[in-house]
Amino acid sequence: MMKFLLLVVLAAGAYGCGLPSFPPMVTRVVGGEDATPNSWPWQISLQYNKEGEWRHTCGGTLISDQWVLTAAHCISKGKQYRVAMGKHNLTQDEDTAVFMNPASIIVHEKWSPLFIRNDIALIKLDAPVNVKDTVMPACLPAAGFLLPHNSPCYVTGWGRLSTGGPIAENLQQALLPSVDHATCTRSDWWGGMVRKTMVCAGGDGVVAGCNGDSGGPLNCQNAEGAWEVHGIVSFGLGLSCNFPKKPTVFTSVSSYAGWINSVSLQADTGGSWSHVCGGALISANWVLTAAHCINVRNTYRVQLGKHSLKVEDEEGSLAVWTARIISHKQYSTMLSRNDIALIKLSSPVTFSDTVMAACLPEPGLVLPRGAPCHLSGWGRLSTSGPLADLLQQALLPVVNYETCSHPDWWSFLATDKMVCAGGDGIKSGCSGDSGGPLNCQSPDGSWAVHGVVSFGSGQGCNVLQKPTIFTRVSAYISWINKVMTTN
Repeated sequence: MMKFLLLVVLAAGAYGCGLPSFPPMVTRVVGGEDATPNSWPWQISLQYNKEGEWRHTCGGTLISDQWVLTAAHCISKGKQYRVAMGKHNLTQDEDTAVFMNPASIIVHEKWSPLFIRNDIALIKLDAPVNVKDTVMPACLPAAGFLLPHNSPCYVTGWGRLSTGGPIAENLQQALLPSVDHATCTRSDWWGGMVRKTMVCAGGDGVVAGCNGDSGGPLNCQNAEGAWEVHGIVSFGLGLSCNFPKKPTVFTSVSSYAGWINSVSLQADTGGSWSHVCGGALISANWVLTAAHCINVRNTYRVQLGKHSLKVEDEEGSLAVWTARIISHKQYSTMLSRNDIALIKLSSPVTFSDTVMAACLPEPGLVLPRGAPCHLSGWGRLSTSGPLADLLQQALLPVVNYETCSHPDWWSFLATDKMVCAGGDGIKSGCSGDSGGPLNCQSPDGSWAVHGVVSFGSGQGCNVLQKPTIFTRVSAYISWINKVMTTN
């Protein structure tokens, strides 16, 4: 079974995350302080209109070019909201500021104001925001990830500078070490108020979140140096913002990864995903596909471990957001040159029986004529037929370059950076297979992805002497390695 296949479908964001152009000046020194301007470029100010004046009410986190994560308790029916991004000082007009209206606001359906459960909401912006140095999404943690005790995380926001004090003008940051669940649920701490879907941080009686910080992020740096939003400011002690053994309590983002993905799907497409292209998982973080699959106006998610496109909750499958999509800089749409792209996932996937990475071939390796390789994907079952419901596979023997570039075959359209396979007029790739892998078995029994489906004949999917053309992966190993190591 080809366990490394995936499906790319329309969904959430597709930009780099968690690596600010102006890194925050973070130390282990306890105490809130002004943040370096634009060093937390995913921090937003949620504002409401009161008699023509926009006022800050909560924080939030940009998690893609069109989605903001905040707290459910920040949202009130009947209020008019806007999202302010790229801000540092709330009282000044700043060239970096971007203001956008919500297209929709989705509060968790099980939000309980009484017990402060499921305190999470998503805001869809009315258009994708232009990601730049001062406006950039944060990364999301892996689903179910638990922060170790005393992890050095930072709360950011424009909350009150002290209990009963004024709202901060400049964005503040404060080191709040995480507190494990066993400690936070002690009777002299938060007791039964805290659930496993929450994260506690702070509790020293000196530094804490305060009114106005609600909805904002708990920022924690991962092993690769990228910042992830692990928490959403939910509640603290009503008596005081800084109280010993009463740490700030955050909604745990990793506990709601599935909800975040499903809400984004339903709001974007009315609850149904659209298959765009195939691809191959080549590491825990990276997916290989075709550049022609990528449309900068679209947003994407990656689904792995799938067999049937019709079964939504298929056992062994999972959906992962994209963190970044990188097409080859020299991709030519006219001649289909350098038709290759890499997708970085928002968090590493865990390998299993149904999700596994394919091997890559040796650099420069050229497959011999007749090599028995297999195309796999959910492309159309015939030239004008429907997309396949179940993952298909087809034996496509390799055609050497000399034959494929013959005038009766593909002529000059085939280059030595491509692989031709098939051409018998019976089996071939078809619409919907684009980006998917040409799988060839190595002598040791492992499967390597030697090609990325690029193009076929406009006359039909099965045309004699018009084999399916793949981008030859072995010609791009250095590019693949460079992109993966520098991003």
